[in-house]
Amino acid sequence: MEEKQSKFSRGLLLFFIGATALFFIVLIVLFLMSAFGKSEKEAVALLAGNHYAIVKEENSYTLYDQKENKPILEDVNGYFGARNIRSYVKNDTELVSIDEKEEEYTKKPLEKSHSSRKKICLKKMKKLD
Repeated sequence: MEEKQSKFSRGLLLFFIGATALFFIVLIVLFLMSAFGKSEKEAVALLAGNHYAIVKEENSYTLYDQKENKPILEDVNGYFGARNIRSYVKNDTELVSIDEKEEEYTKKPLEKSHSSRKKICLKKMKKLD
């Protein structure tokens, strides 16, 4: 009788050791997938019906055209989004004006954008670190 109980105890112990080892292997795999498998870039702001996105990369922000998958403006440091009208995205040297309805943009040097409306938008811009 003790021999059956001893075999049962060993079997139960091996089962729990195996289950615990499998659990930790799954945890390690999930951790590695979450740490290194992240291929999507984090979108900070979506503009013009998700046609354009300000994306956080390693050390900076970039304005992307998501439909053509190409960068429009790098090193973005501020934006102002006005739904259904115009949104503005800037870096230190350039300003991108996005028509929200037409989903089109224009890119100009920051010095040439001196209209009073653009000055107000520049003051209201949300700063990005």
